[in-house]
Amino acid sequence: MSKARAFKRLKRTTIVFKMEKEMANLAVSDGTKPSAPAKLGMVPLAAKKEKNAGKGRKVMVATNVRKLTIAANQPIYKYAVQVNYVFVKDDGTECTVEMSKSTRKGTEHDNDKSRCQKVYKEAVSRYEALRTGGPFFYDRQASLYSLTKLKTENISFDVDKGICKRPNFKKAQFILKKVDDSFQSTSNDIKKTVNPCPGKADRTLLEAMNIIVSGPAFDNKNVITVGACVHYLIDTTGIDVANKDYQEGGLYSAVGASKSVKTLEGANRLAPGLFMTTEMKTTLFHPDNVSLVDVLKSYRGFAANLAHNTPAAQRIEKAFVGLDVSLNYGPYAGLGEDGQVSKIRKFSTSSVQTTFKWNDREVNMVTYYKEKYGITLKFPHLFTVEAKGKVGRINFPVELLVLCPNQTVTNDQMINNEQADMIKMSAAQPHIRKSTTETVVKNVGLASNNIYGFIKVEEPLQVEGIVLDKPKIIFAGNKLANLDDPKSRFPTDFNMAGAYYIAKELSNWELVFVENEEVKGLAEQFVTEMRKNGMKASNPVISYIVRNDLEAVFKRAKAAKRQLLFFVVKSRYNYHQSIKCLEQKYDLLTQEVRAETAEKVFRQPQTRLNIVNKTNMKLGGLNYQIGSETFRRADYLIVGFETSQRSGGNPDYPISVGYAANMLDHHQKFAGGYVYVKRSNDVFGPIIKDTLVRILQTTKKNRGAPNEILLYFNGVSEGQFAMLNEEYQQQVKNACKAISDTYRPHFTIIASSKTHNERLYKSDKGRIVNLEPGTVVDHHIVSPVYSEWYHASAVARQGTAKATKFTVIFTTNPKESLYTYEQLTNDLSYDHQIVFHPVGLPVPLYIAGRYSQRGAMVLASNMGPIYTNNVMDVAATNKEYGYDTKGLFETRFNA
Repeated sequence: MSKARAFKRLKRTTIVFKMEKEMANLAVSDGTKPSAPAKLGMVPLAAKKEKNAGKGRKVMVATNVRKLTIAANQPIYKYAVQVNYVFVKDDGTECTVEMSKSTRKGTEHDNDKSRCQKVYKEAVSRYEALRTGGPFFYDRQASLYSLTKLKTENISFDVDKGICKRPNFKKAQFILKKVDDSFQSTSNDIKKTVNPCPGKADRTLLEAMNIIVSGPAFDNKNVITVGACVHYLIDTTGIDVANKDYQEGGLYSAVGASKSVKTLEGANRLAPGLFMTTEMKTTLFHPDNVSLVDVLKSYRGFAANLAHNTPAAQRIEKAFVGLDVSLNYGPYAGLGEDGQVSKIRKFSTSSVQTTFKWNDREVNMVTYYKEKYGITLKFPHLFTVEAKGKVGRINFPVELLVLCPNQTVTNDQMINNEQADMIKMSAAQPHIRKSTTETVVKNVGLASNNIYGFIKVEEPLQVEGIVLDKPKIIFAGNKLANLDDPKSRFPTDFNMAGAYYIAKELSNWELVFVENEEVKGLAEQFVTEMRKNGMKASNPVISYIVRNDLEAVFKRAKAAKRQLLFFVVKSRYNYHQSIKCLEQKYDLLTQEVRAETAEKVFRQPQTRLNIVNKTNMKLGGLNYQIGSETFRRADYLIVGFETSQRSGGNPDYPISVGYAANMLDHHQKFAGGYVYVKRSNDVFGPIIKDTLVRILQTTKKNRGAPNEILLYFNGVSEGQFAMLNEEYQQQVKNACKAISDTYRPHFTIIASSKTHNERLYKSDKGRIVNLEPGTVVDHHIVSPVYSEWYHASAVARQGTAKATKFTVIFTTNPKESLYTYEQLTNDLSYDHQIVFHPVGLPVPLYIAGRYSQRGAMVLASNMGPIYTNNVMDVAATNKEYGYDTKGLFETRFNA
């Protein structure tokens, strides 16, 4: 065992119980602020390019974007609000916490906003200036907007009654004053809200409008609001969306609408306008304010003595990691939003087994709660919860915790079929989704024709789009696939037109079954299909998994220098994660097919072909070539960065960032890997230089140094554009310089996202249908100052397709047209090579996303990151669990 593995997990026999310190001071911080970093956003993004002038076929596109027309010269006044809570610490000193600038997340952030609202209501009751004039719009934090000027522009008072239930609370302070900069904004200030330099845009009007248009939703008693902009209906009568409830966990679904107000190009980008997008949201929630132990009882396998390290507990644990809970005993019971909130990290040892120092003696949790609070624990032999608090990690008996309200269920917390169910619930046909969305939006209150007498909300826009030309798909012998086959179910699906463009040889491989579960004749089926498509394939060695000993199979295969281990096992064994973890450990290429799927090989040619398509790509082949003017250069490096934001199932684990690039011996072959990074607001920045250096070195070895580089970053928000423009582009330059002091290739950075609210549909003679693959919209509903376009690349096999939004952030090649980037992005979506149709993202991003998921899987299989001297060691984790130093790095191992 390596030293890194030896330090991998933190072992402890006793727990230093930190509850006394945790509960002694309920204040959040002492108000000390770190020095501010240099301001980003003062450098312009890439100059806006002209829209596609018509290269492609024109179509009409319906949207969920509505123009907002504001009464001319309407002033909007902004006031700064400060809400402070003052607490008394154990030593008698006071600690002031500003709630109105809360940077906390989840339940704690929502609670801070509720505290601000409570104090604001007190201010309204005390001051006539906040009851006359207006109307007033408070964001429940640091900003108050009004359509009239306050008679009293400086308000300050203290209140100590009816505000907070915490025992060490002393008073709350309310301070209101006018904002010096951008104090008054008018409806004529729309152009000021956007700027090529993001930091120079005055967003006051946008901030105000986002609060104001939500006013009817805030006032709607049938609506609850989560965060700042998602409004859910309590009573869904009249809404044609099914509700879903789950016995395990008490989970339930809710339907609502999100909204955002932004400045868009409109009919004339020199005179931009305000627009609102409204999107239906179907979301799964955890139950509100329910005892944690009662929720646990709903799960199968639960028992009063269930240990934390049993399979049943480990399954249940996944549904709870990351949830916020509040204490519900002794002085902490009944505090509501003023209670102590902690985040569940994992399940741990029982109350009987968990010991710590208290009053100079070693006690367990049963004794502690009995002597300290007079509580006799009902479940002393049940696992406890290890939660993350302000001063460290603390263990709590589950019976003393309550789930905090309004918590959505994350993908990692879905342990049954919840994710598939939610996809089905959202997978309405386009015409149904559009009409249902409009009904939900109206019921919530976001589609009023006239808001407060000065905002007119127009009907959703229709704009012109363009369907780009399809690329050519070329097989061996320059045989072309038919992309206009009337027999195809979808217009972009294609079939084999010959042998693989580059077919590989497979001479030393192993077909692995579970002992006594071999699928007879399967090897012959695979070998025949491989040879049919141009591969040179030998018969495999047949081997077996005996007594669940997977690692023995890998050890023997490694010694035999196998090219490929091909597993055929039934899904009930759940070997997939272990197989991929061992692949990384032994640097040995694997492929896995469920035995249930393998049975279909004998009667379904398409299933057999799909499996062999994957095999050829894993071995370094190329099933077909893309015939494209934009994707033909061997000296053009294309890189994608993507993260699934998964971290192996634990919020304390590092994030897995995937990347992929066409760095192999043919410019249309993509490979990549993943890198673990600590959680932060910037997961890409720390890895760009070193990752790109590795990619450039590999590309240079295989094809020569590229003359141009295109980098996609997926999942980037508009608030991060300045970071990409200024910091990421410098990282790219640093990587190029690391290759050679004189190496100066052209490069372009493009941000992409599917987390936007815009929904686009094809309007076909009055019918609402899905966009055709290849449809782009690059005007009217895009930024007036950035080069942007929406792109639908793939067919929606069910439900409604969602277009991806792309923004050109930085380029050293300003003469390149927007059309070129649009067409290249479209052509890249055809380069998946395994499925014979375009996918939902350009392939470097699509593959990078799969690598990100693989990284999270490997991390989870290894029970988390490596620790050195009790500190998480990200560098050691990457070295031990990554592929960068493996022979498989230069293969598409995750095909």
